[in-house]
Amino acid sequence: MRSFTREHSYAAPAADVLLLWRDPEFLAAVGAKFGGVGTAEIEQVGDRVRVTTRRELPMDKLPSFVRRFIQSGLLEQRDDWPADPTPPADGGPIEGAWEVSGKMPATMSGRQSIEVGGDGCVVTVAGSVNVSAPLVAGKIEELISREITKLIGAQQEFVADWLAGRAKQADPA
Repeated sequence: MRSFTREHSYAAPAADVLLLWRDPEFLAAVGAKFGGVGTAEIEQVGDRVRVTTRRELPMDKLPSFVRRFIQSGLLEQRDDWPADPTPPADGGPIEGAWEVSGKMPATMSGRQSIEVGGDGCVVTVAGSVNVSAPLVAGKIEELISREITKLIGAQQEFVADWLAGRAKQADPA
């Protein structure tokens, strides 16, 4: 199993960042930019909001030793956040969870948090990748962890641009 963490600071209130991740217009733009398939599903269940998005892996860009373990390049990501976007009264972070599934011998999941900090907030995404493929599991876990960390970084930059109004002008999706 490989673990990873990625952190990003935003010049925006924590509630604004959390609400963005359930905004249909924003989710459509993220999908257009990062290989999304279909429309994101946003569902409130009790005091939680669950967002399900799908993404198509670029199979032609994956190493052949990885492709042989993947039945389909379609991945489904489920994010779970509190319905109330207000940071806790005790000053603690807003906590969420995520998981990615697909037709492959790998599990990817973790936690995400938004904490008030400085003139805005700090978002931390932590997770782990576990691959059950004989002989190459460690190599695949390392590759997936590296690529997920890069993707999270690119998405965090996209969020910052969106909050600053730059992404809406650049991506009319």
